[in-house]
Amino acid sequence: MSKLKRAKQFMPLEKLGLFLSFACAIHCLAMPFVFFFAPYFIGTLAFGPVVEWILVASSFLLAAYLLISDYLQHRKVRPLVFLGIGLAIKLVDIFVGQQADEWIFGTLLGISVAYAYWINFKHKSACTCKIKS
Repeated sequence: MSKLKRAKQFMPLEKLGLFLSFACAIHCLAMPFVFFFAPYFIGTLAFGPVVEWILVASSFLLAAYLLISDYLQHRKVRPLVFLGIGLAIKLVDIFVGQQADEWIFGTLLGISVAYAYWINFKHKSACTCKIKS
């Protein structure tokens, strides 16, 4: 399989992962505005813990799968470092456990995972190695 075909094959998953990371960041950035403008909306499903954990878990699992598989191919550790930073941010968020600061941690988490995807994309686009089929 050629390098171009392999890149096209993984592109939809990377787009999904990047979308989930940005969705998480936007979700967390919208939280202060929702608190201010629409207090009745806060208790609904859109900002409940179930939605938060679905976004976080799906984003991390997809990012881990894609970034680890690319690491095994290219041996570039920087994207995994930023994924680890995102995981550390989520762990700090869990241990702090204050509702008022949750949006800050969520925004930093989404940005760090999205940045890991971006660095990984830069590594892949600059790669001159032969991708095994």
